[in-house]
Amino acid sequence: MICTSTGLVMKTRMAIMILYIFQFISCDGEKNDKMYPIGAGFEIYDTVNPYSYNLESDYSIVNFDTVQLKQIPILKYEDLIKYDTSAHKLTIDVSHNSLKIDNAGVNGRMFVVTLDNQPVYCGFKWPVISSVPCHWIYIEEPYEELDGLLDSEIVISFSTENYPDPRLDKRIIDRLTADGKIE
Repeated sequence: MICTSTGLVMKTRMAIMILYIFQFISCDGEKNDKMYPIGAGFEIYDTVNPYSYNLESDYSIVNFDTVQLKQIPILKYEDLIKYDTSAHKLTIDVSHNSLKIDNAGVNGRMFVVTLDNQPVYCGFKWPVISSVPCHWIYIEEPYEELDGLLDSEIVISFSTENYPDPRLDKRIIDRLTADGKIE
């Protein structure tokens, strides 16, 4: 009776150990374990000065030499798991609530998308309560009841037909494809 009980305990422990090993191996299967230094890959930066959206401005020709970026990106490349180019939905390794763009008033707050530390385009963090439309690129504040996004997702929207869509910049698509981040 003691031998049977000991054998059962050993088999149970072995089964539990195998489950732990399997869980450890499969855990974070989607997460990108590669570390990228700040300034590498696709990143989103807040600006030092709080630029708001202006209907009169042409944001397709921003002189990025005049826009000072904060030193640390609000979205690092290593936090980007995948980018769905059809919906421009980013699945990220952090909560979308942790992407803090300061002082987004009713006219939004500028952010800049960079690729390997080079500005590619700007957009605006847009408050969900704003009654002012944004006719450029924007990331709307997450609003779980309405947007249908998971906590680990954001969408970079584009709402104009007057200019080509800079979100589809070939340099960005090529880099994300090479790093296996395109969905």
